[in-house]
Amino acid sequence: MANDTAAQERRKEQRKKVKITVLLKMGVLLNGRGIAKDISSHGIRLVCPQIFKIMSSVQAKDFEGSPLKVMIPTEALTINGFIAWVDLKKGEGAVSITSTSDDEKWREVCGTL
Repeated sequence: MANDTAAQERRKEQRKKVKITVLLKMGVLLNGRGIAKDISSHGIRLVCPQIFKIMSSVQAKDFEGSPLKVMIPTEALTINGFIAWVDLKKGEGAVSITSTSDDEKWREVCGTL
C-alpha cells in the first residue's frame, strides 16, 4: 500500500479530480477512448484499457516516453504530451503535457486561472 501512495504522489502540483471522456491517439495504429481521472496544468492521469492493456507481451517500459495525443471533445481541446508511466494491469497511465491547442482553455479546465 505504501508503494501505491508513493506512485500517486509523483506530481508536485495540485491535482483536480475529474471524470472527463477523452480520445487518445498514440502513433498511427493505436487509438481509443478513455477517462481522465485527475488533471493538473502539466499532467493527466488516464484510464484507457484500449491503449494501455492492448497486448500482454508489451511491457510498461515500452510505453514510457512515447508521444500521445489526448483530445477532449467537449472542450474542443487537444493536448500533446508523452507517457510518464503506465499500469498495464489497471489499464491506466499518466501523460506529461508538452503543449495544448488552447492554453487558456486548458487553464480553465484545470481551474488555475
